[in-house]
Amino acid sequence: MKPKSNHLRRLGYLGLGLLLSAILLYLLFLRPTPIKVGGFTSSADENTLIFEVINKGFADVKLLDVRVNDGMKPAKAELGVSYSLHLVGGSGLDEDPDIEFVDIREVPLKPELMPDEKRAALDQGSRIPLNYGIRLYNNQPITQIEVKYRYGGITFTREMPMGRFFNKP
Repeated sequence: MKPKSNHLRRLGYLGLGLLLSAILLYLLFLRPTPIKVGGFTSSADENTLIFEVINKGFADVKLLDVRVNDGMKPAKAELGVSYSLHLVGGSGLDEDPDIEFVDIREVPLKPELMPDEKRAALDQGSRIPLNYGIRLYNNQPITQIEVKYRYGGITFTREMPMGRFFNKP
């Protein structure tokens, strides 16, 4: 009986290992990216662009790099962090005391809070980041954006879906 019991135990461990591997594979590679794009704000010449970024994942997202127009480094890239319900987009952002712009590597994107969690954070008066946006300055019109980030210990590079926002040449 002992050899049969050992064999079943090995099969059980193998099955558990395969199940955990499948779950890990799904969460890390097959599941869509945790970064979603909200809205866009652009200057008239399209050399300055702000886009809202939302972390739909379960863990922090660490931004590493932003490239524009087929891999070029923009003149300047900043992460806007809003501590109010004011989205990081539109005008008057630099005058808003509840929005600060920092280097994109400085602050991780926390997972998105539910509306009731945002209200509770505002009622407590704590400075919890509620909205994020990336502001890009470039010498030429921006036609494509690529973001490099770390999620779950793995580095990803993703072209941000802009839909019909850009007029591609």
